[in-house]
Amino acid sequence: MSEPSLARLNILQEITAPGGDRVEYSAQIDPVFTIGPKVHGGTLQMLSANAALAGFRATAPSDKPASDDLAAMAISTNYLGAPDPAEITLHVWVRKRGRRVSLVDVEIHQNGRNLVHSTVTVGTPDVDNHYSAPTPLSAIPASPTENVIWVEKSPVGEVMHLSAVLDIAIEERSLAFTRGEKADPVFRMWARPKEADPDALFAILCGDLSAPVVMNLNLFGWAPTMQLTTYLRRRPAPGWLRIQASSTEVGHGWFEEDHVVLDSTGKVVVQSRQLAMIPAAG
Repeated sequence: MSEPSLARLNILQEITAPGGDRVEYSAQIDPVFTIGPKVHGGTLQMLSANAALAGFRATAPSDKPASDDLAAMAISTNYLGAPDPAEITLHVWVRKRGRRVSLVDVEIHQNGRNLVHSTVTVGTPDVDNHYSAPTPLSAIPASPTENVIWVEKSPVGEVMHLSAVLDIAIEERSLAFTRGEKADPVFRMWARPKEADPDALFAILCGDLSAPVVMNLNLFGWAPTMQLTTYLRRRPAPGWLRIQASSTEVGHGWFEEDHVVLDSTGKVVVQSRQLAMIPAAG
């Protein structure tokens, strides 16, 4: 059996021929793409974005093929259930085919249930910008320093299994909870695929890569994401991606978690926001 990889995860098998604006695919999710026993939310968004682009191209009129420059610029996902690491079916509908912006719906089904629904905006991402506000990420090096915590060697790695296919290093001072301390709900880290340079789909996955930042408030346990919206601002340059996950409003039932992702040149490649449940143990 071949080793799991991001490239193999994104291989879609067409199970229905495109008919009008609809097509269906299947994909196999390896257990390494899990948080605890369930599939990682960012992985499901990455798969949905890939299926949206594949379906958009497959259903394009023969006289108007889809441009190679297109990407999933915005993905708004509702998690209706938590898929297991196994085969899934992806149902794709092209809702609008526009000159600059198109809209695609993707549902992920498993065992006869619709577990994930995403609306994907397809367009051409930016390359340059007029303005970019500084972030705390800009002040940290473009690649991991000596004083980092590698996820695969940390307690986080016991529940976050993606380090089998990704290199993930967390800024040591971010993890106050590992020292028995409380701190602001902010984590900073670096990530890259093990077998290739980062691409747009990997950048989307990084919009949900952090462990729940409320762990720094000593709130531990499963914090399921209800809704996640991710913006792909531009394609990443080769090298490490820098990621900051943070929250500004932590209630007793819910918290928001924002991700900002910079590439090795310091440009913003992804911004995301999710609404998640406070762990039951908290």
